[in-house]
Amino acid sequence: MIRPALEPGEWKERRSGPISLDVGDTFDYVVIEGPSGETVTVSGADEIFALISLANDALPLDDPRKITHGWLARVEAIRDMLLEMAAEGEESLERDRRELAKGWDQMVQVLSAILPPDEPHDERDDYER
Repeated sequence: MIRPALEPGEWKERRSGPISLDVGDTFDYVVIEGPSGETVTVSGADEIFALISLANDALPLDDPRKITHGWLARVEAIRDMLLEMAAEGEESLERDRRELAKGWDQMVQVLSAILPPDEPHDERDDYER
């Protein structure tokens, strides 16, 4: 079981060790304190999303919290399965299944955007974890 990234008190404070979330006049930004006390801020949706991507990339390959191309393949498979079931399954559930598949497609898009370009490797390694 994977423990939550932040404990309840950390969520309340929006701080975990040297990383915190602050709010400026009209925008949120992430503050990272370096080992020498220097402060770096990351703001704006694109920059924060890039930080998420780089943070994921920094996780060790065997860390179960790391988002991988194997994860992406599994989410794509579920999306495709839902679309197939919508097209071939019970007509009364078609709309609900298509809507559910739309949600899975959004996950595919987000995961694809977080991951580096696909590098050729055996995806079965990711499925076996």
